Amino acid sequence: MQTLSGRKHAGFCVILFLLSIGGVGSLSAHPADGPTGKIAGRVLETGTDLALPGVNVVIVGTSIGGVTDADGYYHILNVPPGTYSVQASFIGFATVITQNVRVVQDQTTTVNFELREETIEGEEVVVVAERPIVEMDRTTTTSVIDAEQLEVLPVTNVRDAINLQAGVVDGHFRGGRTGEVTYLVNGVPITNAFSKDAAFDIEQNMVESLEVISGVFNAEYGQATSGVVNIVTKDVPDKWSGSLLAYAGAIASNRDLEFVGRTAGPGQALSFSDFAPDTVSYAEAASLPNLVDVQASLGGPILRDRLGIQATVRYLQDNSHFIGRNLFAPSDSSQNLNTGLPPEAWIIASSGNGDFVPRNRTDRVSVNATLGYSLTSRLKFDYNIFIQSGTFKPYSHFRKYTPDGINTVHFFNQTHILGVRYTIGNSAFANLSYSYLHDKTDVYLYESPFDERYVSSDFGFLQGANAFAVSGNDLGTSDQLTATHTVVADYSHQLNRVHLVKVGVQARLHTLDNRDFGIERSFRTGNLPQPSPDQFADNLLQAKPVEFSAYIQDKMEFTGLIVNAGLRFDYFDPDYLSPIDWGQGELEEIPDPDSPGSTRSNREPAKVDMQLSPRLGVAFPISETGVMRFSAGLFFQIPSFGLLYTNPEYEVNPASLSNSFGNPGINPERTLSFEIGLQQGFTSRIGMEITVFSKDVRNLTGQEISRTPQGDFVIRWINRDYGTIRGLTFSLFQRPGGSLSWTIDYTLQFAEGTSSSPGEAFGRQQAGLDEILSLVRLDWDRRHVLNNTITLEPISGLSITLINRLQSGTPYTTVREFIRSAKKNNATKPLIFGTDIRMYYRIPGIRPNVQLFLQAQNVFDTVQEVGVYEDTGRADESVTLELFRRTGAQVGGLNSLDEFFYRQGNFGAPRKVSIGLNYRF
Repeated sequence: MQTLSGRKHAGFCVILFLLSIGGVGSLSAHPADGPTGKIAGRVLETGTDLALPGVNVVIVGTSIGGVTDADGYYHILNVPPGTYSVQASFIGFATVITQNVRVVQDQTTTVNFELREETIEGEEVVVVAERPIVEMDRTTTTSVIDAEQLEVLPVTNVRDAINLQAGVVDGHFRGGRTGEVTYLVNGVPITNAFSKDAAFDIEQNMVESLEVISGVFNAEYGQATSGVVNIVTKDVPDKWSGSLLAYAGAIASNRDLEFVGRTAGPGQALSFSDFAPDTVSYAEAASLPNLVDVQASLGGPILRDRLGIQATVRYLQDNSHFIGRNLFAPSDSSQNLNTGLPPEAWIIASSGNGDFVPRNRTDRVSVNATLGYSLTSRLKFDYNIFIQSGTFKPYSHFRKYTPDGINTVHFFNQTHILGVRYTIGNSAFANLSYSYLHDKTDVYLYESPFDERYVSSDFGFLQGANAFAVSGNDLGTSDQLTATHTVVADYSHQLNRVHLVKVGVQARLHTLDNRDFGIERSFRTGNLPQPSPDQFADNLLQAKPVEFSAYIQDKMEFTGLIVNAGLRFDYFDPDYLSPIDWGQGELEEIPDPDSPGSTRSNREPAKVDMQLSPRLGVAFPISETGVMRFSAGLFFQIPSFGLLYTNPEYEVNPASLSNSFGNPGINPERTLSFEIGLQQGFTSRIGMEITVFSKDVRNLTGQEISRTPQGDFVIRWINRDYGTIRGLTFSLFQRPGGSLSWTIDYTLQFAEGTSSSPGEAFGRQQAGLDEILSLVRLDWDRRHVLNNTITLEPISGLSITLINRLQSGTPYTTVREFIRSAKKNNATKPLIFGTDIRMYYRIPGIRPNVQLFLQAQNVFDTVQEVGVYEDTGRADESVTLELFRRTGAQVGGLNSLDEFFYRQGNFGAPRKVSIGLNYRF
């Protein structure tokens, strides 16, 4: 273990706590979970336009409010995202209530009032607010989806909804790598630092508001270079309510799949004639149901205005569209398939039951509970718990007929978030949150490495060429644990009508405890399975890296000008030792050149990284319904811990021609991002937004290849790759308000760099390819992406939403005449088109609310070629296949050549249809 003592960081949490307590001296409005918004405006007297000071402005049904100043201006801070009614009241004037006021996190909603003198005692005037077609105070590209919008989309998870946003393509934000996004829930990061992905999936029924920032984001967000996903979960409702949603789905496609079928019963000495080709449709081979989804929620007050609870649960079983067949057990021992003997001489052991088996199957249970307690109207405590547990069973093309030999991924996550929200007066508020994230992933076939069902690796070579496995099993195990303590503290103060200043600090203390090892069953283990005695097949990582950040941000709302300016400080200590001489990295002591005959340490603490990152965003109206904006920023991100701590024990296997080292002292990746955009409203419901963006990416992780004194390759991660991304996004939309609403989102991007993945350099060298020295298209570079949503409400109670997607293909490198192109990614895969639909029908006359719904994905059952053969550019055609066919080469298994070259992973999902019921009470 190459870790350092973590004691020097123990004071971070104490420092953060003291800082937050120090800021509590003058804190605002209403305590709320996670990111909040702001309501502001002016109150004038009807007819005279004179400012009215001292007017009480409150959110109806709450204690949240403010009072107008001498010029009639007011503001209400710390308002949770949602839709409200806002009331203005003043002695001698009629009370005015404005309904349908929508508050969005991190934005200001303007609500102005005109009060007239009261003619009847207790008189009230009700006004319905119309949401502005443009957001005047937004300085970057942001999309916000609320719970109602998310419910009607024909998507099965939050990630699908994220991918519908302009600038987001297959999880890549504006051309960046997938690990360049930070995920937050209620203002607290939930990113697993080892994998750089969200530690758990937030389920749809947990979400109150989903914010997707694909542009230049504010200084409060860090450890990301491409985007931010900011989720606010549902808060405790004012009265008891709940819902139950359940649906089941099936694959409804007649597209054919080829399998091998067994015409005889299971046996250990079958012949080639006991098997025959079996062509079936997706609908016949897929399990029924193919999808089961059950969601429930319940919440309400326990002690009125004091204590309440909200709980949600989801069970999901998704069998996907990948299908195998259980023909062979891992222990089956066939003979002569790999010898070149004719099929008549084969002795085939086939003890599987012959059933079709769904792969890439996910089974998971997710639970979220929120407990809120208001000690006073200004002090609130909240506790959130997220638990997610399940399994994932991947698909293997090679093990299509031995599915019981494939490892299963077992995952369990628990995340606890405890928050304190404190407010004083109308101009400031503070939040303090502590969270504990425990993310455990185990990958194994059998729970015990000594399980006697494991078979020797020799069983994986009983088949011949161009054939699927007829026995064998995976012989690797992975146990990964990432535990993170996070403290987040922030303080916001409306200094005056113009300046809203926010300062904050954050610390994340990680514990990594990972072990990966092989399993061996051979003569040297007494023909019994056990963890491999080979020390190079057993890697242990234990480290406690630390992140710290602080920021200050000022949102300046001038008349006709909005400025968001901020500065962020990031600090990272990998808390690990790294070699001084990487050429002898496996040695902890090396000869001292200054003192012959003696040695010196070959280890030193990995360096600490720090960076200051300025951020600036400006928006200014050009008309009553148009606003221009531009923003720029520098962004800092530590690479995945999986790269920093590769081969954590710095072992060198003398039997290997190459050895890889991590590099805990690698520099952070940096991105300089710029964008300019325009929002323009054409009518009260139709608007447009266009954004031009550019990103310069430096210090991306790549590989340095050198040699040891013995002449072997040594590979370590360094900052060597770079890239540039540019493009535009265009959105045209008609907001809900009638029987029809729609959106059109188009993304044009050019994502280029020297490497699509950190490990590409050595792979090219081993393949005899030249090093990439100029910019080439990155593997995920889709030049054109067009998304369209249409929502129809033809009659009362019926809602129909369609999503249409048209995408150009990603690039690939051609192989022609057995010669690989000297230029990487020189051609493009075929276009992809798909349509999804969701229909809701509310049954009239039934109380409580009951809805039936129908959902279909890939309605037209379009064949989507997502992967291709490099020699043809098509998913189902290969020159290599034809050459094998013409030469008459014998297949070393029961399958045909066509079946072996048909890869299910080259095609998108076929049509799926689901039906269900939604019950609210």
